[in-house]
This record gives sequence, C-alpha cells and structure tokens, in this order.
Amino acid sequence: MEVCCKVYGLANTSWGVECALERDLLAVGTCIQYNNRVYVIVSVVEHQGHWCANVVPENQRQTRRRPLQRRQDEADHHTLPAEWRQRGMQAERQWQIHQEEYAQMGERLDRLMAMLEHLTKEPEAHQHEQPHPVQRRKGGEHVR
Repeated sequence: MEVCCKVYGLANTSWGVECALERDLLAVGTCIQYNNRVYVIVSVVEHQGHWCANVVPENQRQTRRRPLQRRQDEADHHTLPAEWRQRGMQAERQWQIHQEEYAQMGERLDRLMAMLEHLTKEPEAHQHEQPHPVQRRKGGEHVR
C-alpha cells in the first residue's frame, strides 16, 4: 500500500518533499533516492493519517545517533547535565588560572618597563667603569 509522506532533511529543501512511498519501505534504516542522491530514513512519524520522515545523506549514516534502551537514555539524560556542569567548572578554573598568569605577566612587564625607563633617563649613573682601551700587538710577537 502506498502512502503519501513528507520527507525532511533532503539537500536544498527547507519545507520537505511530498512523495508516495510503499508503507513497508517507510521505516527507519530504509534508503531512498532523491535527486541522484541516496538518503537513509532516521525517523518516521504518523499523525492523524499524515506520514513524515526525517532523512540524512547515506554517507552520514554512521554519524546518526543509534537508538538507546530506555534505561540507558534516562541514565544519559541525568549524566549529561552533570558532565556539562563539570566541564563548565573546569573551564572556569582554567580561566582563573589564565587570569592569574596574565596579572603576573603584567606585573613583570611593569617592572621591566620601569627598569628600562630608569636606565634610559639616567645613563651616566649606570656606567660603573670606563671601557679599557684595546691594546694591539705587532704581528709576529708571541705572548707568554
């Protein structure tokens, strides 16, 4: 028996495509072809006699979510917020560490700039001794 179905997820279609499919082909995992491209049905919904299917390109078949058992789904539902909370706390700690390092680096830069300013404003005060004149020897003389 053929049923009219609206298919969502096809490339370059935002409102879905109306098509007629055999009812037994309208199932999760079934491949359909549209515009010379193969798609895999990932979900099917029937509401008041209207059928809808969501599809992904066949080459993305591996990346779609596999159905989970109800208990696993509930466990994941509870662990995901905890995992995200933990990631958020870890990111905040990293941010604080970076802020502290940034502040320390700023203090070091301020000290270096003050030293540089001091050296450039008073160069005579930092010349402790005059450089020695270079002594040249005549060629051929050996030094013991």
